[in-house]
Amino acid sequence: MLPRGTSHRRGSEAKLRRFQDAIAAGIDPSALVEAMNEAQEKRAAAQAELNGVPKRVGRSAAEIHAMIDSLGDVKKVIRQADPAELQRLHEALNVEIVYNATARMLVSSIRAVGRDKAGVRGGT
Repeated sequence: MLPRGTSHRRGSEAKLRRFQDAIAAGIDPSALVEAMNEAQEKRAAAQAELNGVPKRVGRSAAEIHAMIDSLGDVKKVIRQADPAELQRLHEALNVEIVYNATARMLVSSIRAVGRDKAGVRGGT
């Protein structure tokens, strides 16, 4: 979702383009001065609003751990879950888990949308 100022700025810019088109079509520019000034003021206000919007930053490790802790005993839920439900969850999350019998290890991979695989190793 775009910040509110973005739509206001785009609307003001579209209005200014229409005024410029009207002038190019032969309308007397002096008839549009007040409306153009108003549109330019709105565009400047929208840009100022956008300039004040803080950039989104990532979450800290502590915030991520707190979010995970808030989920409760995930391990217990997963152990008790229906295998078909777990398969659907893994597919939805793009998680692939392969058991290496020789090493007696699970190898899991997660593919974020538009990203390469990132592997995670761990035994169960």
